[in-house]
This record gives sequence, C-alpha cells and structure tokens, in this order.
Amino acid sequence: MLKPPLTEFEIIIAREVALIDFDVPWCALCRVQKSIIDGLVLRFSGRAVVAVINVDQNSRLANKMRIKSVPTLVLFKQGKEVNRFIGLQSEETLSKAIENVLG
Repeated sequence: MLKPPLTEFEIIIAREVALIDFDVPWCALCRVQKSIIDGLVLRFSGRAVVAVINVDQNSRLANKMRIKSVPTLVLFKQGKEVNRFIGLQSEETLSKAIENVLG
C-alpha cells in the first residue's frame, strides 16, 4: 500500500529540530512574536528550522494540531512534538528550549 506524499509541514518538522509559530497577521501579540521569531531564524540558521504558519490560511492544519489560541509555538524534534508554548514568549525562553532540544 502506498503512503500519501508528505506535506510541506511534515517535511519541515521531520528535520532534526523545528520551531513553528502558529499565528495570524491581525493579532497584535502575534506581530510582537514575529519580531522575536525573526531573530531566532537568524540565530539558529543551519541548526534548527524556525517558521511561521498563518492559521487563517491553514485552518485544517491548525485543527489537526489543536491550535486553540494564537500565538502558539510548537517545538518538534524529528517530527515529534516536544514542547508547546501558548501566548507571547520571550526570545530567551524560546532560545533555551531550542538549545535544550539541540543538546
């Protein structure tokens, strides 16, 4: 039996470490979180994937991931969820979480 092809999301989280920020552009806290995420993209370039997913444009994925509020950030290691943060998070909190997963 053939497996369906992996989605772009599944490919991203299958990497060693990935932090995904689920947000919407009209959310004030999400806009603040985005500036923090932009810094993390630079800081962890080549070591971890840091990406943003708009839940309005990806509602099926948001439902599958049980995203109930934004921003919600989910940290994955090799495709498995290892940590979830709900609400605005500091760069320090997220950096420590990523570093811990990286080892």
